[in-house]
Formats: sequence, C-alpha cells, structure tokens
Amino acid sequence: PDYGSYSPPPPLASARPTSEAADVPLTPDAVVPVRDDPMSLYDSLLLRIFRASVSRYTGMPAGDLPGMDGLVDQGRSYMLKLNAEDPSTADKRQADMVRSVLRSLMGPVVPVYRLFMGGIVPSFVGDLLKNDGLKDRQVFSGGLPYAPYLTSAVTPLFFQFLVGPARPGRRDDGSRGAVVVEKCRFLERSNCKGMCLHICKAPAQEFFGEELGVPLTVKPNFDTHECHWVWGREPEEVEDDEEWPRGCLVGCESRKQVAAMAR
Repeated sequence: PDYGSYSPPPPLASARPTSEAADVPLTPDAVVPVRDDPMSLYDSLLLRIFRASVSRYTGMPAGDLPGMDGLVDQGRSYMLKLNAEDPSTADKRQADMVRSVLRSLMGPVVPVYRLFMGGIVPSFVGDLLKNDGLKDRQVFSGGLPYAPYLTSAVTPLFFQFLVGPARPGRRDDGSRGAVVVEKCRFLERSNCKGMCLHICKAPAQEFFGEELGVPLTVKPNFDTHECHWVWGREPEEVEDDEEWPRGCLVGCESRKQVAAMAR
C-alpha cells in the first residue's frame, strides 16, 4: 500500500473502543506509575520489525512516535479506524491483524511448533499416505505434555520487547508452564482495556490455541499491569471472568478520542 497517501475515513458517532454500555462505571487506573525502562538494542530491533509488520497488515503508516509509544499509537489509530468503518466487525479485524503479524514473524517456526509442540500432523503426511483424515489432525489434544513448560521457558526471550521484563512461572496447580510479565509495557502505555483485549489477549490466545494447538490463557492485572500467560489452560470468555473490569479505565485515551470524535 502507499502509506504516504493514506488518510483515515471520517469518524462516525457510533465509533467506540468497546461495545459496553455508556452507563457502566469507569474502572480506576493502575495504582503503580508508568515506568520508562530503556530498551536493549535487541529489543529495539525486534520492535522496529514488529511495527513494520503491523504497518504492512493494517495499511497504515507507522507514524512519527518512536518505540512503544509509537506502537500503541498505531494500535489505537487502527482500532478507531475500524470502529468508524464498522463497529460490529472491528474487534475481530483487530485480532485477525495481530494473528497475521504473529504468523508472518514466526515464519517456518509455525509448522515446527505445530508438529513438535501441538502434536498436529502436517498436511503433507496425509498426502504421502493418501489419507485425508490425517491432514492437520491433532494427535495429542491440547498439545504434547511438555509443550507448556518448553514454551514458557523460551517465550521471555522473544516477547520482552512488547511486554517488558518477564520470567518463567508456575501455573495454578504448581506445575511449570507459565510466564509472569512483571509490568506490561503495552498495557501501561495504552491504558486501554479494549486494546489489551483485542490487540493482545484475544489474538494471542486464538493463535496458540487454534493455529499452534496449545491452549493459552492471558490474565492481565489492571491494578498493577502484571500479566500471567498460562499454557495448557483453556481461556474463559471475558464475560465469565470476574477479574476482568466491566467499565473503561478512567485515564483511557481511546475513550477520550472516541468522545471527541462523537462531538
């Protein structure tokens, strides 16, 4: 796409960052201040690659803001654009974009992970054996037993550029297979429940569960910005999650921009 010629469509009064009712009480902001930790050259490079991929799949320019603030601005601009076009499909289109970015960046790792972690038979095996029933068949439901542990051990090396310092942790039952994000960079910079859900939590859970064959639950804490990623655990619907805030965050910039657009 020609990024230089892009201009957003005129906003609609119905645009919104989430689909919740306007009379839902606002949720207090986090009780911890925003950090300004310097990024390593490695993380800065990964972030530049990630932002370039986001631009490619959204058809929107990366903008002038650098680093994580720039990525948050990209995500917010895309969210507002989709809500202005069609609020009924905006959430899914955001998640689909992120899944496309993840798929493209992981490249050849995807089929390897599907086979050795997800226990999914490659389609070419079905072709060789002339058995269509084997194509993309998951032999081990929920992935291989060691998949959560190995995934949690490797993941912090490759996604700290998005979320900040992270370490392997334990699941509710005490077993290994989780990652603890000390203070999510994306959440603290965006301060937006809708962006957290549709640009991070939902697409990550769908990507691992539906495409890679290993269930994932992402549990952000909006009071502290800590976040737990737990593999091998099926995610629950947000509507059933008692810890998920019902109203927008008080300082949510997305809500403020939507209100300004509606005037």
